[in-house]
Amino acid sequence: MTTTATGHGHGKTILIGEHHVMDGARALAIGLPPFRTDVTLSRGAPGALRIALLDALDPLVAQDTRQMFQAAAESAGLTGEIRAQIASTVPMRRGLGSSAALAVAAVRAAWRLAERPEPTGAELLEAARNCESVVHGRSSGLDPAAAAGTEPVLFQRGQVLQRVQVAPSLTTARWLLVDLGASVPTRDAIAIAIHHRRELGPAAVQALTDATSAAADQALHALEHGDLPELGQALATAGAAMEPLGVVNVAMREALDVMRVAGARAAKQTGAGLGGMLLALCDDEAQAQAVAAAVAPRIRAFWTLAIFPEKS
Repeated sequence: MTTTATGHGHGKTILIGEHHVMDGARALAIGLPPFRTDVTLSRGAPGALRIALLDALDPLVAQDTRQMFQAAAESAGLTGEIRAQIASTVPMRRGLGSSAALAVAAVRAAWRLAERPEPTGAELLEAARNCESVVHGRSSGLDPAAAAGTEPVLFQRGQVLQRVQVAPSLTTARWLLVDLGASVPTRDAIAIAIHHRRELGPAAVQALTDATSAAADQALHALEHGDLPELGQALATAGAAMEPLGVVNVAMREALDVMRVAGARAAKQTGAGLGGMLLALCDDEAQAQAVAAAVAPRIRAFWTLAIFPEKS
């Protein structure tokens, strides 16, 4: 019997489709190799399923984490005491998918501990989505789909439509991820977006959904064909579709304006919004560093990442 097993998941960034994915829009997201969560599960005493966290966590974080591990263990059919330990470089509450990375890692570790075959893509997505729903309410599944790998994923209505092969000509281009510092819990931003969608009404919501789907299709074509200007246009369209949802605050808007003026091809929020992370598309490392320098007084941290995904 296997007594210890590990699993991993990646942080992610959403390129197209925050919130609108819940209304059926096509969305595009990507796993981020530098941000990774590893989970180690081990068996304890037999009996009914119970989770023992080996890490010292804030009480509220511990409660959510224990529930996620419980869901992962149940998906694998585990019983008895399950001891869980986490090692992660994914910042929490920053829009980089810390809970999705944990969910994917926990499911992979639980299935290995149960000596089940490696979950298929659909099985992993379903189980990780259930884990994430414990924390955020109903999960679209987009974040776990991206957290499972490192290549971009085209996603709609709970399913991965395509894992995207990025054109090698985009090797020198860069994503600039900017951390504003202040943010709210994801579930709070989701609640605000839901409220605004209700106020907008079905016709306006459908128009935003359609615009987001078109932007995702355009970004897919741009990534596959190495068309940087087209990718910038798609990101700009997706960013504009977020404005009516009430999740782009003043601090975000001002930082986005600075990055655009400094030369970024496009800049938008990434994640649930109301603080947290912003994403800019830059031609190369030098441009990314120049844009980062311009926005530096308004941010807490930044990262530059290659568009062409590394293999995990």
